[in-house]
Amino acid sequence: MPPERMTRRNGLPLSCEPCRKSKVRCDHQGSRCFRCTVRKLNCVYNPEPSTRGGKSPKPRSQLATVGSTTAKTVTSPPAISQTTEPSHSQPLISALGIPSNSSETIRRVSLFHKQGTSYGPTHLSAVFSENQNTFASAIQDVVEPSARSMISSPSQGFDAKTEPLKELAIETLLSFPSRRTSEVLLQDIDFIHDVWISPTMIRRCLNQVWGQYGKNLHDHSRESAWEIAKDLHENGKHPVPSAEPEKDSGWVNWFSGPNLRWEMIGILFSWAGMAFKRKQEWDHIFGLPEQEQRDRRTTADRMRECALACLKFSQEFPEINDIKLCLMKNTVKLQSIIFSDECDQLRIGFGTVCSAFVTDGLHRLPKYDKVTPLSQYRSSLSASMYSCDKRESLFNGRPPMLNRPYCHCPLPLDLCEEDVYGGPERLAIAVSKLSPGGWNTDGKIYTTTWARADCLLAPIREGILKLALSVEDQFSKTEVEALIVRLKEIVKSFPPQLQYSHKTRWSRTPGFGPSDKNAEDAFIVARMHLDVLQCHFLMQRLLVSQGFNGQELFDTAQETMDVILSIWSNRDQLQKFYSAFDWIIVSFGIPAAGILCVELLRANSIASSRTAAEPPAQTHINLSRSKIVQSLVMFIAFLDWARPTDNNAELCWRFRDVIKRIIDKTFDPPRTPPIQLQNSPPTPQLPPAEVMEQPIQTATPTSMDFIPNFSPPWTVIDDLDWLASVDWTQGDWLDPSRQANSTELSTSSS
Repeated sequence: MPPERMTRRNGLPLSCEPCRKSKVRCDHQGSRCFRCTVRKLNCVYNPEPSTRGGKSPKPRSQLATVGSTTAKTVTSPPAISQTTEPSHSQPLISALGIPSNSSETIRRVSLFHKQGTSYGPTHLSAVFSENQNTFASAIQDVVEPSARSMISSPSQGFDAKTEPLKELAIETLLSFPSRRTSEVLLQDIDFIHDVWISPTMIRRCLNQVWGQYGKNLHDHSRESAWEIAKDLHENGKHPVPSAEPEKDSGWVNWFSGPNLRWEMIGILFSWAGMAFKRKQEWDHIFGLPEQEQRDRRTTADRMRECALACLKFSQEFPEINDIKLCLMKNTVKLQSIIFSDECDQLRIGFGTVCSAFVTDGLHRLPKYDKVTPLSQYRSSLSASMYSCDKRESLFNGRPPMLNRPYCHCPLPLDLCEEDVYGGPERLAIAVSKLSPGGWNTDGKIYTTTWARADCLLAPIREGILKLALSVEDQFSKTEVEALIVRLKEIVKSFPPQLQYSHKTRWSRTPGFGPSDKNAEDAFIVARMHLDVLQCHFLMQRLLVSQGFNGQELFDTAQETMDVILSIWSNRDQLQKFYSAFDWIIVSFGIPAAGILCVELLRANSIASSRTAAEPPAQTHINLSRSKIVQSLVMFIAFLDWARPTDNNAELCWRFRDVIKRIIDKTFDPPRTPPIQLQNSPPTPQLPPAEVMEQPIQTATPTSMDFIPNFSPPWTVIDDLDWLASVDWTQGDWLDPSRQANSTELSTSSS
């Protein structure tokens, strides 16, 4: 307790500044309170009343500035922000005439609402929050509970944890990538193109880890790792403040620098896992001693386990913040690229991330009048999560978890990270160069360029899901055609650098001609065009299900296959993107190949059923069987290319065998026994001597048909439901090693 007891206006003891700012009760014990003693804080008492916002020492987050991030802001062009905040989400305190910059106001708002989060009138504390001015005298001394650990006792701290948790923390930190491994992985960080993996944040935090704990990590001892773990746990006790994006850009200092947290260590682990998975099997990085002879898949899985351990430690405190949400999202993505996208557990994990996304308030962001690094970062996460929800729903055939009526996800500006984190002057110049629509005018493709375009397609995907998955509502052709018109308008609004052209030539270095494009940019444009074609494909499927002509569906499937094969034919220039190939196959290639297979079987059935005297039958689909076969054969090669360590390898091999059997069925259709006509002359019988002189006809081996008793009605199915009619549990053709075993048997028999 201070030498002279100081009290507030209401007679209660005055809290020290650190406890007051953290909104926790101060015990006033000794010259330094217990909380400041444990946390080694400067325990000072402000003689002014706390409600008047007296001067106090700067918190350590303000003392440790990173780079050139300052509190300066940049005004955003009015033409860029075209969305408005819903009226009921405006701060209610402003309507009551209370100054919005009052520290007392902010304190009272935080008693009921998480700062920076929008709540509706149905919230349990809505009545109190709407009438805070009336309750001012009653709630003056009410404080929020501190962010206590849910596992350890507040008085005992991390040292009181059970031995298994201590061992987990030590083993996790001992698995942190070495300095040389980190330097190798950083070389390809710009090829990830994911707003959830910020190259600037990764580099800064890696520098902080090696600058502050380099000696501990280099020692590779359990005692050194335990010292790091205690620091991380201590930093985690301090909640990440809900900084105001329009006023504060020093938010980076709350999870990096001296405030390094478990969440950020987990993000580094998840980034390392993705980087390992992008490497080739023969990469020299897997020969380093620290990898312990692991391959790309097992190394990435080890990073995933460490990221989950960091998430476990960060969840000891109930707070949900942007950094913890980022860690949760990255661990789910890492799980998908290691194992399989076709996994129920992955869907459950994604649902947890969506719940945390809403809890953090990113589903309903306000309108930002000024551009700061924090506003750009939060807008990027919000837009990305909203579009990712629609993409996952389309892939799994399940309803979306985020719906447009309840979300407000403004598009991020099309800026590179160097401009965003390069200081206020550089940011202001970059913003001034943007087009009225928010796109960059340099003709470059940044991570936010892709994220903006993908988010613009999200309403189309949501409309498709609504029409396709509604339980009772029946859609009409007009509704589908309206979606098609909207899609064309959205694609037309894309900047020139995102417009796809079939005449584009892929080159290692741009500038050889008007049609040349860098291989990296060409891949991104082709990948974006596949998203557009997928929307067209699904909308045409809706029309075909209502009995309309399927010509446009077939043409879209053929165009989708052409784009995929163009990526495959330029694979030598896309080694940095090999990890995305299996997703392209299963998400875009397999549905398109299914339509081609259905039409090929139908055309083959019609052609084989007519007699020689009949004219060629006219089908309702104009197609070239030779082109379909050529496309499918090349697609089989793409499927066969899938590596054993790819997450969707088994799925690719399964469909490879399915398409092979369909092509075999096309070239070797089932033969029906000839019908003996009544008036046909009898077959002449040869004498025995002439029969002996006839040449011996060798039996031609037939293909192993996986569909016995071929039925013509089966070929007229217009969708991929025919795949469900195949009993995949029968036969050894499901085993990826079947082909190898067959080769060994044939070799031994010969």
